[in-house]
Amino acid sequence: MNKPELLDAIELLVDIAQYSLRKGEQGTIVEDDENEFYEVEFTNRKGEATALCTINQDKFTVVWSAKTQQWLTFVV
Repeated sequence: MNKPELLDAIELLVDIAQYSLRKGEQGTIVEDDENEFYEVEFTNRKGEATALCTINQDKFTVVWSAKTQQWLTFVV
């Protein structure tokens, strides 16, 4: 897996009960905390923030690259 970057769109691979987030929900990386941890913002359909949390890289996959401005294919 390539290193996620600022403003990449991610998709959760697991539930995060603490924030009422479910596997498959998408968010945006807003801060790189280094050491495989990233601050991710989740929003509702109105664009309002619903959760802001620090997530380990192994809990999500990048689905859209801000650098290349392309959707990425997730292969299991």
